[in-house]
Amino acid sequence: MIKTEDIISKIEKYASLDLMEPWDNSGWQINLCHDYTNKVMVALSLTKESLEQAITNDCDLIITHHPLIFDRLNAIDDSVIIEAIRHNISVYSAHTNLDKTYGSTTDALAGVLGLKNLITVDDYIKISHLKDEVALEEFLDFVKLALDADRIKLINPSGVTTVKNIALCAGAGGSYIKKLREYDIDLYLTGDIKFHSALEVRNFAAADIGHFDSEIPVLPLIQGLIAKTGVEVIIANEHVPWVYI
Repeated sequence: MIKTEDIISKIEKYASLDLMEPWDNSGWQINLCHDYTNKVMVALSLTKESLEQAITNDCDLIITHHPLIFDRLNAIDDSVIIEAIRHNISVYSAHTNLDKTYGSTTDALAGVLGLKNLITVDDYIKISHLKDEVALEEFLDFVKLALDADRIKLINPSGVTTVKNIALCAGAGGSYIKKLREYDIDLYLTGDIKFHSALEVRNFAAADIGHFDSEIPVLPLIQGLIAKTGVEVIIANEHVPWVYI
């Protein structure tokens, strides 16, 4: 067993809570004040399914990316929160602080895609310059394969056919499309591009690779970080909450 404070310290040294956005709720979600932790599960989100996995695997601490508690609670009536407490499981989240730190969710995405020499142009956005131009269709086929993604939503009003300068932002990055007009890019990779944001794409292509698929690469990174304390760490088996028909 490992001291719980050593695990949390490792996370907060990597992704300081000082980086958290004012509207965010990173940090402890359920703190049962365990002095020691036996086993940890990391997940993007704490759902009924991922909690059941933690219970089955005898985990007493869950580290998520998305906060379990985001809005103000007037009553504790959420079944996931109740079941976590009932099974003596604490929950901690690293959200926007993990998105903004060195070695962020976007850095993890870039690593899976083999994109190097990243230039940070915003707290959340990175740009990578490929050595040679690549056909857009070929590059997106590679992205789908690397992320094991079912499909990618492409917005390409300018008819981009080749890419070399690629911007990326893990998670919901559709709101940054206007800002990216300031930069010389050929393609923007992110998740959750909504209709009106898609209409703002100019002079480059944008690919909505999905919120889930864009952030899932960070979990092995967090697993490895926490494992350095000596505690056993498993990754939740998660999936998007829909199917394509």
